[in-house]
Amino acid sequence: MRNMGSFFSRREANRKRQELLNYRFGNIHGQHYFCGLDIGDILVREGGVRIGLIGPTGSGKSSFINTCERALKPELRKGTAEIQTANGEGTIVLQEFLDDIDNDFCLVDTRGFFQHNIDEFTALADIVYGRIRPGQVVRFGTPDNEDTEEYFPNWLHAIIIVLSATDPRLQDGKTHRKHLKIIRDFLRRRVITVITHHDMIDKSQEEDILAKACAATGSARDHTFLVAKYHLDKKETDYNAEIKAMDVMKSALNVAERYVKFHKLQEQWEREDEAIGDDVSTIDGKYQCTCRREEN
Repeated sequence: MRNMGSFFSRREANRKRQELLNYRFGNIHGQHYFCGLDIGDILVREGGVRIGLIGPTGSGKSSFINTCERALKPELRKGTAEIQTANGEGTIVLQEFLDDIDNDFCLVDTRGFFQHNIDEFTALADIVYGRIRPGQVVRFGTPDNEDTEEYFPNWLHAIIIVLSATDPRLQDGKTHRKHLKIIRDFLRRRVITVITHHDMIDKSQEEDILAKACAATGSARDHTFLVAKYHLDKKETDYNAEIKAMDVMKSALNVAERYVKFHKLQEQWEREDEAIGDDVSTIDGKYQCTCRREEN
């Protein structure tokens, strides 16, 4: 029975791997989903959509990236993301992973966050809007990139927030929820949540942990995942861990495509408003719309 279970897990992992390796932008929702929208800049961008990962130091973010790498590159016996420590945080650079695969997405790893101050939030905003580029050091409170032009294909189109199931700040149901409010408001529509160290909590805790994580990050329940750690010294393939990592990546692509559509619709509406020249004002609390027309 164990061999039969392993056979089906391996077959399922291979199917999901091929789906992600062959991913082209629009595969999740279908090309008709973007009908009438100009998505040319996304289609021509080398690497396609960008999926960022943020989380506290020690949450298992780098370990999760390593699992994603092992899932899509079966020849790897060890991922390439370095496990971060508090002592190394000051020198962490923005780094892309899986960008060497011929498909339309990559993962973007950031340094550990969650000091909950304005300098940290400013750095996060710079990363989300592409003002800090891969290979650049992520420094807090450094305005070196103020003049960098924002370019939508360089934005993060989906964000995976990584939290540890064993973190008391998550388990108390208050700390992360309070500290992440500004992140929830800022990143809404783009968030997927990964809860690591699933193997270190009891099954009876799962639903409670999932509910608290959704409340903290603002992600939908179907975009929130419990994952076990893929240990660095594990030589044999853990198909279940890889399947879960690939489910997360597909969920992130779903969110990314949806966010791109929302952004492109917003751009289109703004252009239409400018062309029409609507002048909206209120009189006695009621909206009045006066269109400015060219006089002959």
